[in-house]
Amino acid sequence: MKKKIVIIAVLVVAAAAAAAFSVYYWGNEKDDGVISLSGNVEVTKVDTGFKIPGRVVELLTDEGRRVEKGQKLAVLDSAELQGMVAQNRAAVSEAAIRLEELRTGSRPQEIRYASANLKAAEAEYVKASRDFERAERLFKKEAISASQYDAAKSACDARAEQVRAAREQLSLQREGPRKEVIKAAEERLRQAKAALRVIGERFSDTDLFASVAGVVLKKNVERGEVVQPGTPVFTIGEVDDPWIKVYVKEDKIGLVKLGQKADITVDAHKGKVYGGVVSYISSETEFTPKTIQTQEERVKLVFGIKVRVKNENQDLKPGMPADVKIYIK
Repeated sequence: MKKKIVIIAVLVVAAAAAAAFSVYYWGNEKDDGVISLSGNVEVTKVDTGFKIPGRVVELLTDEGRRVEKGQKLAVLDSAELQGMVAQNRAAVSEAAIRLEELRTGSRPQEIRYASANLKAAEAEYVKASRDFERAERLFKKEAISASQYDAAKSACDARAEQVRAAREQLSLQREGPRKEVIKAAEERLRQAKAALRVIGERFSDTDLFASVAGVVLKKNVERGEVVQPGTPVFTIGEVDDPWIKVYVKEDKIGLVKLGQKADITVDAHKGKVYGGVVSYISSETEFTPKTIQTQEERVKLVFGIKVRVKNENQDLKPGMPADVKIYIK
C-alpha cells in the first residue's frame, strides 16, 4: 500500500513538473517574438576631394554643418588656369575666323588685284619681247655683242615667267581655296575647341562640390594648404539614412529575415522610439566583436545584420549606442 502511495506521489510530481515546463516553454516562445540587441548608430561616410592639385584658398563650410548635394564646399587658386582659358579661347576665335575666310573664298578686291598684276606682267613681257626681237636683229648684223643678246633674251624669259605666275595667281583667286585646305582648317578649329574644353574642365575642377547631402563629420585640410588629387578635404556623413549594426547568435539567425520591422531607442532621447527595418544580413559568420562582448562571448559565432532607421529630425548621431528590438513574428 505504501509502495502504491509513493508511485502515485511520484506521478503527481512529474505531472506538475511537466505542466510547469509547458508554461515556461510556451512563455518563452511568446517572448521569442522579439529579439533584443545592442549596437551603435552608423552612417555612410563620403570623402570629398579635388580632382586636380592646387592651393586651397577658400573653405566654405565646417565640421558639424549640414550640406546639400551640389553645394560648393571649397575653392583652389585658379589664377594660372584663368589665363590658360583666355589663351585657348583666343586660339579658338582665331581658328574660326581663318576657317570662315577659307569658306568664303577670295574677295572681289583680291581678284581685281591679281588681275591687275597679270596685266602689268603682260605689259612688261610685251616690252621685253620687243627688246629681244630688236636685239636679235642687231646681233645677226653683228651690231651688238653676244652678251647683250643674252641679256635681252634673259629679260624676255623672266617677263614670260612673271606672266605665267600672275596668271596662275589669278586662277587660284577665282577658284578659291582647295577642299584639303578647308578640311585642315576645320581640324585646327576642332583641336582648338578640344583644348579649350580640357582646360575649361580643369578650371571648373578648382571648385569642390558636395557629392551627397549630409553633415560634415571631419575637415581634413586648412586654408592655404596644397593638396593633391583625391586628398580628402571633407568627410560627409549621410545622416538622413543611418543604420544600426548588431550581431545575432548563430542559433537565432534563422529567425531574422530581410524586411522585418524593428524599434530603436537611444539613451539621448529616452521614451522616443524610431522605426527601422532589417536591410542586410551577413552570409558569413564571424566572432563576436571584442568591444561589445565579454571574454566568454567572444568565442561564439554570430552574424552581422544592419537595421536601417528613419532619422527625419537627425536625432541619431554617428556613434550613439542604440538598443534594437527586431520583431520576428
